Amino acid sequence: MLASNTTAKKSDYNVLLVTRILGYLFASMLICIVSLAMIPNQFFIVSTRAVVNAPVHLIAAPIYGRVDKISLQVGQVVNPGDVTATVSNPHQDQTSLTGLRLEKLDLTERLNSERETVEERKRQLETTVAQLNDVRTGIIRELSAVIEGSRSTVQSYEARLKEQDALLERQMTLVRRKVASDASVEPQLQKRNAAQYDLDVARGEMRRNEIVLSLVQQNIYTGGPVSANLLSLEMQNRKLASDISDSEIAIRQMSDRKKQVENLIAREEGRLGNTGSAEVVADNHGQIVSVDAAFGEFLVQGQTVARSLDCSEAFVAAAYKSRDVAELAIGTPATVNFRSLGVKRTAQIHKIVRYFNAGAQDRYFEEFPAADGDEVYVILKFEQVADGGAEAEERSDDKFFGCHVGEDVIVALGEPIVSRLARYSGQLLAALNPSPTVVSASPISSKAERGSRFAAAEGLARSAQ
Repeated sequence: MLASNTTAKKSDYNVLLVTRILGYLFASMLICIVSLAMIPNQFFIVSTRAVVNAPVHLIAAPIYGRVDKISLQVGQVVNPGDVTATVSNPHQDQTSLTGLRLEKLDLTERLNSERETVEERKRQLETTVAQLNDVRTGIIRELSAVIEGSRSTVQSYEARLKEQDALLERQMTLVRRKVASDASVEPQLQKRNAAQYDLDVARGEMRRNEIVLSLVQQNIYTGGPVSANLLSLEMQNRKLASDISDSEIAIRQMSDRKKQVENLIAREEGRLGNTGSAEVVADNHGQIVSVDAAFGEFLVQGQTVARSLDCSEAFVAAAYKSRDVAELAIGTPATVNFRSLGVKRTAQIHKIVRYFNAGAQDRYFEEFPAADGDEVYVILKFEQVADGGAEAEERSDDKFFGCHVGEDVIVALGEPIVSRLARYSGQLLAALNPSPTVVSASPISSKAERGSRFAAAEGLARSAQ
């Protein structure tokens, strides 16, 4: 009896102990849940002045003219190079362009004529130079032969002079011997003087021919029929060379003028739109958000035909007090709540700027929230979500061209404590149990994702400047 009572007491004690332990555990868990619910979520900084926006690309008319054809609808997808419309101007004033084209034709004809003239004169110059060289060679040979003949004549006259000197000496010897009279010396003296004169004339002629030969060899022509012929040919060559030089100068001047006229024609054609008609081409990928021109409407150069946007460039602009976001870093996670749709999207901070210049009024799809002097704009980019599942189903019903542009949203910067603890726990578990596959793939994925986000942020910054 005593043993059975002892066994019953031990069993009740064990049941009571287990019950107490379970009660304590439940109370502790309940206290933790209530505490977490009551602790303010200091990691959230909320702004209700936020809007989803995207840069708007303008499709403008390249020239002044009338819309001949347009095939655009709101929501239509366009790609770079797509022809969206054609514009023509049947009333263009092309007087200046016509005058420039006529001047170009005139310059072209004159250039061709002048080049043909230069080529003809060069052929004539080559002919006259060859003729001059032939005549000079012939004259040099002729003068060389004349000089040789003059040397023979001089030698003949020198021998004759010596003969007369010997006869005069013999006659004077006879006079000294009283064999002949003094009157007989006079005729012999005259003959000797005549021989001397002929010798001097022959020497002078030879010397003149040698001088002429030397001058001809130096291309110097002083007179005489031979020199006159050579001088005529030389002057003709010089005139042809001078004409060729003048023509080449004129060709260079006309070529320079032709280039100037061609540049003016190109500018005038660019101003007038080449032939007076042009295609309106899209420069960027996106969806048409508005069509601002209609068939038959006249447009000025640069006037907007349509506007498009690309959802890949969508971002959220939220206004915050500068002191509230002073400690936040680029890449801080955020949650974007679409009030009218009941949809939440995750995002990251990509830019914090003191003043976001919206530029022209139509540069962005929606106006930015008004910001005071002590406030800043926080620019966020949506995180890429893999297609499929409930999220994809929600996104398939997105309005505003598939990216909610123009939608007023509520932005919460930061992440819940539970999410942060879960993220840290996951990182700790990953560090304690490394997986080769995950470790090797994760850095690459994160680097690629950071690279894509950095490129998107840079594009957003360039569009903001």
